[in-house]
Amino acid sequence: MTKRFSLHVARCAVLGSVLLHTTTAVAQKVEPTPENISKGEAIYKKNCQMCHGATGLGDGPAGKRLNPKPYNFHDKEKMAAQTDDHLFKDITKGEGPMPAFERKLKENERWMVLHYIRTFAK
Repeated sequence: MTKRFSLHVARCAVLGSVLLHTTTAVAQKVEPTPENISKGEAIYKKNCQMCHGATGLGDGPAGKRLNPKPYNFHDKEKMAAQTDDHLFKDITKGEGPMPAFERKLKENERWMVLHYIRTFAK
């Protein structure tokens, strides 16, 4: 019984260590610095522009065929109503016809894109 208990404690310690390492290894939200916004612009042009358009109006060539239409990032009222967490979730998991980017973009890159698209509604 003692060996079994010791083995169980050891397994829990290893699992706890793995979980701690995993949660601390996750990228953190990046700040909307000019450098991060600039990087977000480059990522946007490569991955988002075809649907959301060059200026974020939701009028990209691929977006014209989508239903519902892509977000118009210039709509100040709609963008103000969207929290960063909501937008980040949409970018990460996808929403409607928008694909998920959680495997294509790193977490910090998704935050950079989010900060860039926020500049359209200013």
